[in-house]
This record gives sequence, C-alpha cells and structure tokens, in this order.
Amino acid sequence: MMKFQVHSPGKVILHGEHAVIYQKPALAAVVGLGTTLQFRSVADSQMAIFQLKSLNSTLEIKLSNFNAFLDSFRSKYPGDKLESTAKLLEEVRAELAKEMERNMGTPKAQNQRALVSIFYLLAGAVLTSPIEPNLKLSQGFQVQVDSELNVGAGLGSSASYGSALAAAFLILAGHFDEKSYLQEENLALISHWAYESERVNHGTPSGVDNTVCTYGGILRFVKGQGFQPLRVQKPLNILLVDSRVGRSTADIVAKVRHLSEEFPLLIDAIWEACEQLVNSAVPLYESFGNGQDDSEKFEKLERLFQINNDLLKAIGVTHPKLEQIFTIAFKRGFFSKMTGAGAGGYAIVLLPEKYECNEVYWKLKAELEVAGFGVHVTTAGGDGLRVSSLDN
Repeated sequence: MMKFQVHSPGKVILHGEHAVIYQKPALAAVVGLGTTLQFRSVADSQMAIFQLKSLNSTLEIKLSNFNAFLDSFRSKYPGDKLESTAKLLEEVRAELAKEMERNMGTPKAQNQRALVSIFYLLAGAVLTSPIEPNLKLSQGFQVQVDSELNVGAGLGSSASYGSALAAAFLILAGHFDEKSYLQEENLALISHWAYESERVNHGTPSGVDNTVCTYGGILRFVKGQGFQPLRVQKPLNILLVDSRVGRSTADIVAKVRHLSEEFPLLIDAIWEACEQLVNSAVPLYESFGNGQDDSEKFEKLERLFQINNDLLKAIGVTHPKLEQIFTIAFKRGFFSKMTGAGAGGYAIVLLPEKYECNEVYWKLKAELEVAGFGVHVTTAGGDGLRVSSLDN
C-alpha cells in the first residue's frame, strides 16, 4: 500500500515588490506555513478521491474515465513526449467540459480550477512515466490536502498546492520515490509541473512561486532572466500579520503603472532605489547566522525593511489597516513592511533571535490579535518541499 505525506511551503516577497514588474530584482523566500498533502492508495477501489479542506470540497475522478482519456490522448498524439504541454492542457479542459455537460452541472470557479489542475498534473505524470510508456492507473487512492495559506493573499498558496500535487503524482507514476525526490532532476521536475499548475490558475505566471516553494531558501530573480538561490546560513524569524483586507493585485498593479506613466522620472528613481536595496540585502541574508556580527546584520536588515516599506508607501500601495500594523510594531520596537501587492494582504515583522524570551514580543503579539489581525509566527528562508512517510 502506497502512503506518504508531502509538505510544500508558501512564500513571501522580502524585497522588490512592484519594482520587479519593471525589470528590477526582487527577493522571494519560503515561509514555514504551507500545504500538507496526504496520499493513501485504497485497495479494491476504482476512484481517485480528493478532499480539499481549504476549498471545503471533495472532488472525484473515475479511473475508468481517466484511463480512457489517456488512451484517447495517446491515440491522437502518438509518441508525444509532452515537450510542449499546451496540447495536453487543451485536451484536459475539453474533456472536463464534456464531463460537466454530461453531469448537467458546473462547479464553482475555484473548484473547477482545482479539478483542472488535478486532472492535468495527474495526466502529465502518468503520460511521461519512465516505468511504462502506456501506464494506466489500476488502483484507487485518496488524497487529503490542507493548507495554512489564505488563498489570494500573496503567500503563494496556488504554487504550494501545485508543488504538493506534482510531487505526489510523480511518485505515483514512478518518476522517483519518497527517498529520491531531493535529487536535482527530481526537484526540477516537481517545479516544472507546479509551474504548469500555476498556468491553470494564473495564465502566465512568472515562475517565481513554484521555484521557491519547491527548492526553498531565498531566491533573487529578475523578470525574464531566471533565478539565483542565495546561500542562506539559517532562516529568519518573522511574524506574518494578516490585515484581513482583500484586494485585487491586477488593480493595484494598474494603479502603480498609471503613476509611473504620470511621473516617469520620479517613479524610475524609486525603482532604482529598490534595486540598490536588494543589492544591499543579499550579502546580509547570505551571511546572517554565521555567528559573526549577527546583531549588527539584523539591525541593518531592520533598516532595510523600513526603507523598503517607505518606498512602497511612496507609490501609494499602503492601507489604513497596514498602517495600524506598522504603528503597533514600531511602538514595541519592531520593524515591519508590507509584502506582495500591498493595499491589504500581509505584513512581515522581523523577529530577533530568542524573541520568545522577550516580554515585549508577547505584548506585540497580543496587541495585534486584540486589534483583530491574524498573527502567525514562522520563518523565512527555510526548507522547500519535503516528502515523509505516513504512519496511518
């Protein structure tokens, strides 16, 4: 009986929000919060059942229908190695549209995207299986997915979900096992299919979220130029604070673009400052934790957080609730910044070493909670995706 667990972390943007759209560098880091997937094969079953707790829904796929789809695709595209996945995604969408029409019902948009992602990644993993060119699924299984990440809050929830699914399906299809997933080529395969899942949800993703959620640590990236992992010594302690304010990233990006068109020289100067900030931050993140002058490095990172936050305020992407978080943190001697698109979503508060022994930290946490904010103590820059055994 095959059973295992996958944990895929979420992510935050540490520096470079908005500037990254204008070809400036940004830094993304994994957070300790993430998505947990449990996989169990089920004897004498011909169903694949997916319990998605964050969507409060259960999705089912009949293996007979899934295998028939595989036969149809192989017949239509004989010898296709899926070097281009566009045809597969198109065929999956068409197949599921017919299935919904047969069942006379259309699921909610979120559930529909989830089902497309699941069917697409599962088909991709099976069609490219190294163990059998005409592999079919013969035994049912159950997948439970739970997430600590709020959907649409800028924490990479969809990439975390996609990475976990990709790893599970690639193990199921025999690409690697629970012990060899950390080999470079296997992580690359997980990240590739997590990116494909992101395409279902976002159309043309940057590739940042799936990469950092799979590999972990901190990544420096420039749009269109790829990624460079930082040589991080140890993760940072952070407080993720949920403003509980929803927002449209597309609307915020459009607002900032309008500002940059209205005052191009001024906004370009802000983007240049953001680039210099990232360049200043990289050596601090890479050397923090090596035991030499860590307190001094931490203080410099605090100042960079404050400068970064002020630059984001200058382009008009703050919110009264975020300002309240910043004020509470600063009053207690902590430095913070918004992360992602801004205008709501999350703020990050930097926490020092042994913060839990600091009475002021507990007062900060309590005051934020009393003010109605969601508070999560976690880390930035830690491990990426992990697979472990499942005892029961």
